[in-house]
Amino acid sequence: MLAARDKKTIVIAIIIFVFSQGLIFACIPKDYDRSIRPVVVKQGTGVSEIANILKKEGLIRSSALFMIGSLMYRGRLIAGEYELTRDMSTFEIVRKMGQGKRKIYVLKVIEGNNIYTIAESVHKSGIMTREEFLELAADREYLQRMGIEADSLEGYLASNTYFYSKEIDREKFFEGIALRTLKIFDDEGIRRKMASLGMNAHQALTLASMIEKESGAREERPLVSAVFHNRMLKGMSLDCDPTVIYGTKGFGSPIRRIDLVTRTPYNTYMLKGYPRGPICTPSKDSILAALNPAPVDYLYFVSKNDGTHVFSRDMAEHNRYVEMYQRNRTTQ
Repeated sequence: MLAARDKKTIVIAIIIFVFSQGLIFACIPKDYDRSIRPVVVKQGTGVSEIANILKKEGLIRSSALFMIGSLMYRGRLIAGEYELTRDMSTFEIVRKMGQGKRKIYVLKVIEGNNIYTIAESVHKSGIMTREEFLELAADREYLQRMGIEADSLEGYLASNTYFYSKEIDREKFFEGIALRTLKIFDDEGIRRKMASLGMNAHQALTLASMIEKESGAREERPLVSAVFHNRMLKGMSLDCDPTVIYGTKGFGSPIRRIDLVTRTPYNTYMLKGYPRGPICTPSKDSILAALNPAPVDYLYFVSKNDGTHVFSRDMAEHNRYVEMYQRNRTTQ
């Protein structure tokens, strides 16, 4: 008859044996199929539900062993899209989810791009469709929650490269991008500068977007800014071609004479002051230029067709430069 101590030793040995067999079992791949099977784990999905999904997809042998393995990460597996294969062991899958080694997507918001170009990038990146994004970008309640008094997110999406995973909250994702831009205007120095110019953040972004589209030369932007400020001080229209193009949606085409007399909320030849809103994503340099115009008395500028401009103080001088550089600028 076995002594109590011997019985206890045997029980412990059996437990260790069973556990070790489980570990070995968990380290053996389901099979050796290396084809990728994407699995999306949504926010709030429990470990048992994840285990059931993986079992259903044929990626693990045992839900119980997966749940035991998850204890290494205190049962806290990270949501996202995972690229898994059947030749991965249960512990490899647990480790991947525990460390959050998800598939990462990329969205680039580029300076000078308008909301429609950004919508194409959003669509290609897989966050949402072009139409879904444009609808969200123009959602008044969504904009008001961020304190944006505008028709859309045009001009408010900060240029940068953004990385995200499949399970993101799309509204919060774009809200975070917009807040990066709004944060610029939290700076006390910038707020004082806007107050001295009689501008608000929306006007600053609008002017910055015009500067962004008019000049690709960083050193010129304060000069372009000065022209617009000077014209407004004199009660002149801003006569900014890119705003006309934006209003007619004639992107990628030369501006036409008929465009200049087509009334839109963005035609700065036909209205005085700012257009309705930004026409693209401005760079930080353009925002600073909008608030820091050069101390010059220029009222006109014209492209030299090399990325730079020539500036002038009166119409006669301006017309000479137009004749010199832009004789064939417009089409019928």
